[in-house]
Parts: sequence; C-alpha cells; structure tokens
Amino acid sequence: MKNYLDVSGHISVEGSKSILNRVLIIASYLTEPIKILNPSNCLDIITMLDNLEKLGVIIDRSEDHWMVKPRKKLKRNAELFINDSGTAYRFLMARTAAISRSKYIITTSEQLKSRPIVPLLEILEQMGSTIVSKGNAKIVNGSNLKGEILDLPADISSQFISAILLIAPSYNNDLELFLNGNIVSRTYIDMTIKIMQDFGVIVDFDGSRIFIQSGQEYNNLNEYYIEPDFSSACYFWALGALSKSAVSTNTIEQSSLQTDFNFLTILKKIGAKIEVKKDVISVCRNKIKGITIDMMDMPDQVPTLAIIALFADTKTIIKNIEHLQYKESNRINALVEELSRIGANVSYNKGALVITPLNKIPGSITLNSHHDHRLVMAFHILKLIFPQISITGSPSVEKSYPDFLKDIKSIKTLKSYYS
Repeated sequence: MKNYLDVSGHISVEGSKSILNRVLIIASYLTEPIKILNPSNCLDIITMLDNLEKLGVIIDRSEDHWMVKPRKKLKRNAELFINDSGTAYRFLMARTAAISRSKYIITTSEQLKSRPIVPLLEILEQMGSTIVSKGNAKIVNGSNLKGEILDLPADISSQFISAILLIAPSYNNDLELFLNGNIVSRTYIDMTIKIMQDFGVIVDFDGSRIFIQSGQEYNNLNEYYIEPDFSSACYFWALGALSKSAVSTNTIEQSSLQTDFNFLTILKKIGAKIEVKKDVISVCRNKIKGITIDMMDMPDQVPTLAIIALFADTKTIIKNIEHLQYKESNRINALVEELSRIGANVSYNKGALVITPLNKIPGSITLNSHHDHRLVMAFHILKLIFPQISITGSPSVEKSYPDFLKDIKSIKTLKSYYS
C-alpha cells in the first residue's frame, strides 16, 4: 500500500511535565522563591500543584511563568487526592513520608489503583515511615528517614527510584541503593540526577548502584527554565515522517534531558528527513523502512512507533517493552487488539511487538483508547490519515497535553490517500 500523505504545520508545545514534576518536588525543599519559566498546564501537573498547595507551598501562576514560594515547614497533616497521575502519586508518597511527625491521607483515583507502588512503600517503610492501606487511600506517617543500604527492583518503574532520589535532603545518613533487574527507563533516572545536580545535590550512579551522601541541601535558584515537552512533540514528528511536506515543533535545544528527544534518532533510522535549526525541529518523509529497535528507555513512544510501522516497507520489531503493561493501560494488549481491528498483523511474544505493514485501507472502525492518553494521541495520527476511524476516550489527553486535539486539527492536509 503506497503512502500519498501530504500535511504541514508548526506546533509550539508547553514545558516538559517530566522535568517540571521533578523541579516542583525540589522547590518544596527550597528556602527562597523560585521562578519557573515555560510551565505546563496538563492535568498531571495540576494534580502535583494542587497537592503541594495542600502541603503549604504557595504557587502564583501567570501565563508564561510561575512563582513557587516554599514554606519553612510544610504542614504535618493534610488530605491529598491524586487524580490519575502515577508520577505525582509516587513522588508525593516519598515526599510526605520524609516529613517527620506527620500524618497524611493520600487518596487516589480508581485508575491509579492498578498502578504499581508496593516496592516504593516497602523502601519508605524500611527507612522509617509507616504506611497503611485503606481502600483507595494510603495513610502515611512520615519520619526522619534513615538512608541505609537498600535494594529496589528496577524493572517495573523508574519513578520508584526518582522518588527516592528527590528526597535526598531528608536522609539522616548516607543512602546506598542497589537496583535489581533490568533498569527500565534509565534515562528518566539520569534526568532526575541531572536536575538534582542543577540544584546542587550530587548523586553517584554507576548503573546498578546509587550513592547519596547525607547532609546535602538543594541550592536556591532565582529561576529555572523548563524545556519543551518532546514527548508531546513526538506525535507531530511522527506525522511529519509520514508526510511529503514538513511538520515542525519549537525547540531551543540541540540535545535534551528528555529521553523522547531521541525519538528523532529512531525516525532518522526509519528514513525520515530531519532538520534541527536554532528554534525549530522539522520532520518530513523520505522513505519508511521497518526496523528492529529496543524501546526499554522510551516506553511512551512505543504506540507512536507502532503507528508509523504500519506504513513501513517491511515489518518492525519493538523489543524490551514488558513494562508497558504497567502504564495507564496495558499498552501491549491494547496495541495488539486495536491495531488488529483495522486489519494490521500485530503480535507480541517474549517482550517483542512485531508489526507487519498494512496491506488494505481500514473501514469505519472505532478504536478503544482504554482511556490512555498516549494511545489517544498515537491513534489520532492514524485518524488524520484515515478520517473514517473514530477514537474513544479522547478527553484523556488532558492528562499530559490539553491542547493536543486543537493542535492536531491545526495541521493542514494538502493530500491524503493510499492505494
């Protein structure tokens, strides 16, 4: 089936929620206000902001920047509600556990009940906190945490590790953390360590062992710039890779803390034309060839790559993605089920997703997004090519990219047909 897609447009994306969530936790430790430039207004970030405010942090929001004003002492009693954000859940669980003589009730949405957190709770309890489960809630009794020598599984979520790292100033003694199993999303751990270093806290990480010397404090900074969210940009880069004309996004970076910036490297391997200028990244089609790729460190873009693979000249094999079953949905099962419904040959075996290119135009199919924002956005690339496709659960994009539906509608279609 030949591709005759031709679209064009430029999208300006907000700041990275991954970076911003880490900076907000660090800001709760500071003693002076900090200006945060290029923030994000997605639901995950609003969830973090709302709960930090319940802890006593003051956050003044304007359109292009926020002022975060920490308290000398955070409130020791509060009821928090975590709305579908796994990052906020894990980061705030660790942050509250590290506040001595405190008691918090942390309630979650129904969706979060299925997201893994037990290994993090066990580590926090080993270090001195007490956490009791009660329905959808966790009752957290915080304490002065001991660092100690600890083991933590690294093959479920890197957020467990980042949560433990970000509360480094709370440890009474040195922390030595040994990571067990294959480390998933290691680049997010590297991101956490780099941001901590920006604020003056040094972490020693050799690949399987993390060491943090006690007594370190975060330095006050006047301001911190949040680089554009390249996870959001990937959907438009992918669209450009399928298009004769270019699709572009904003940037001021030639490299990035964000692992999804490296999606450009994958697109180049597939055969896309990529141009990175001073403030713009442009992507357009050259050829689309199937590849074999390890996506352990870039799990959020597996659905995006799966959509591109449908239009390649040979099959694509996406390896090391077992941990996708622990996301907002079981993304492995969802991709196999939904892409098979449009006539694609998709299978999963032993940690690898195998996608054979489409050989026919799909009919009027409704794809189930399983209320997963990443699936919604990936499926909308397909919908732009095949308008007869419908997608359930589109409002779930509020979680990470509230303007996505508006932005993708702004892409101008010059030509779109397949034969």
